[in-house]
Amino acid sequence: MGIECFDETVNTITLAKELYDIGRYDIVEKNFYDVICYDTYYENIISMIESIFEIYYERYNEFTEEYCMIFIDRVISDYYCIAWEYGKKHKIPYDKNPYTTAAEKEVAKWLNFSYSLGWKLLGYTKSEAKAKKSRLIVYTCACEFCEHDHLAYGLLMIYKWFYDKCVEFRSKKEEIAA
Repeated sequence: MGIECFDETVNTITLAKELYDIGRYDIVEKNFYDVICYDTYYENIISMIESIFEIYYERYNEFTEEYCMIFIDRVISDYYCIAWEYGKKHKIPYDKNPYTTAAEKEVAKWLNFSYSLGWKLLGYTKSEAKAKKSRLIVYTCACEFCEHDHLAYGLLMIYKWFYDKCVEFRSKKEEIAA
């Protein structure tokens, strides 16, 4: 016995729950249709991808037939400000900084699921001003299939990880100051 749109329904509920858990249920209210069906499922997913981070924009390269999605958010820039502070305090280069390597590993964990998807985490630690320009770039090939539901979940988990790490760091900072 099969239930029509079972996977789509479960995926939508899972994404909505994760968004609720991190205080971003507004994305569900703004972007998700009230009725879950196959036709609205991908519209929900695409609109969620565009809404997870504060700033999203997309470019298409006709020569390479790639979509380039750029995600910018305060959680990423705050995290790289933390990495910058740590690296400066301990005189650690970018590639040896545990904050930058941890972020790269986390993004790889969630976005290395498809051969038609590439990513680049531009995390800057040269200065605080530069750290605030940090961003995540995701490339998808226009002629290949990309599992957008996996991408949406991965982006959500990346956002959550950056958010949790910033909260964790702030609480440690407050404990030290007290």
